[in-house]
Amino acid sequence: MTVPRVWICLFVWTAAATLTTSGATSTILYPKVNGTESLTCECPDHACQEVFWYRYLEKSNSLQFLLYFNSAGTFEHGNMADKHRFKGSASSGQRPIYFLRITGLQKDEAGLYSCMFKMKINTIPDGYYIRPGVNPPTLQPPTVKIEKPKQSCRSCKPFSPKGCKRSVLWPGIGALLLLAGILAGTLYYFSRLPKKCRHQFAKTNQLR
Repeated sequence: MTVPRVWICLFVWTAAATLTTSGATSTILYPKVNGTESLTCECPDHACQEVFWYRYLEKSNSLQFLLYFNSAGTFEHGNMADKHRFKGSASSGQRPIYFLRITGLQKDEAGLYSCMFKMKINTIPDGYYIRPGVNPPTLQPPTVKIEKPKQSCRSCKPFSPKGCKRSVLWPGIGALLLLAGILAGTLYYFSRLPKKCRHQFAKTNQLR
């Protein structure tokens, strides 16, 4: 089967117009030189029975038709596409999914790779931006904010903060002052008793 040239021309013009007006962000892939990539093109409904794969090469600033593929497995390569390196396939289902497998990618093949459905030329996926031989950017690790634990005097140690020592010291001083007050009051009470009472109190204690 040969795809009519009118469809190829319509496809090329539509793809070129889409490239100049689309502001969508494509998925970026970083394969190795001579590496392989598998691209996916999913139809929004069941009406996509034929698909065109194309690419826009960044170095040569050129748009190339790669492959025509339909749900029956019929395909046709473009003039600039190597038949051994570009292979299409499709999955069956309510919404067809088309695949393009590319092998032997080179640095000068960096650019945008995407697809277009024959009966839905106004529905064009964002595609993939392939950069062979380029190292992916290194993502910085997320910054984790660690909250400092609150100081607790229940677990005070000899090397604990000064504020914690003060919290333990003041109750101890208060207890000592209370005992000193009680002792002073007792001594004062006995000092006020008559000598006779004190003599009897001492004698009673000796008898015990």
